Amino acid sequence: MPLAASLDAAAQGPSEPRITCDRGPFDTKTYGRTAWDLYGCSDNRSIAIVTARGNPGAPFYFLFAERNGQYQLSGEGTGLPEVTRQAYDDLRRLSDQDIQALVKQTQKVGPRPSQ
Repeated sequence: MPLAASLDAAAQGPSEPRITCDRGPFDTKTYGRTAWDLYGCSDNRSIAIVTARGNPGAPFYFLFAERNGQYQLSGEGTGLPEVTRQAYDDLRRLSDQDIQALVKQTQKVGPRPSQ
C-alpha cells in the first residue's frame, strides 16, 4: 500500500525501529476546514492523519510520532499548500492529551468499512 510505504520512511529516524501506519481509516476529522482520515500505527503510540477523499490538499499526510515521551508533528505531500497549512495550524494546537485520545480511538475499534 503506498500510504504505508510513504509513512515508513517518514516515521523512522536513523536509530529508531520502523513503524507503519496502515491500520484504518478509523474516523474522519476536520482540520483546516477540510476532511482528514485517521490511521493507526504499528507502534501503538503514533497516528497518521491523511487527506480524505475529496480533500483538495491531497495527496498529503501528517504524522504525530511519539518520541521520548513527546509528540512530534511532521507532514509530507504535494497537495495545495494553503489547504495543508490550515490543517497544520489546527493540528499543532492539539495537546498531547488530544493526540493520545486520537491514538486510543485507533486501538478500540476496527477500521471503518471502506466507502
